[in-house]
Amino acid sequence: MAVATYEDVAVAIGRPISDTTEQQQVTYWLDAAELVIAARLGDLAVLDQAVLKYVETEAAVAKASNPDGFQSESIDDYTYRFGTETRRVSILDEWWNLLDPQTGSGAFSARPYFEPDTLDTTLDWA
Repeated sequence: MAVATYEDVAVAIGRPISDTTEQQQVTYWLDAAELVIAARLGDLAVLDQAVLKYVETEAAVAKASNPDGFQSESIDDYTYRFGTETRRVSILDEWWNLLDPQTGSGAFSARPYFEPDTLDTTLDWA
């Protein structure tokens, strides 16, 4: 069960979610977000619960903004394009960084420290 609730999503989107079917849908998205997070980071109890709640809520808000997963929408002469992540509940990179700030910023991030390898002299290799 997700840390965030459909009431949190209602506050974030600025309108009540009073329809039972919509409450169930938003709850499903929140649970899906939590499942994705747990699959990547493991035990959710060790995460900052306020950050977890925020990320779950924002993921559900993003899904609620485009529930059908449209790739683009045209209104008059303006076209808004969604990314491919709109088809499912997704966690943005910036949210992953909030959840696990120790992971760095990318494949080529550098650590600001160096720890040399140490030789274990207690092993007898001969």
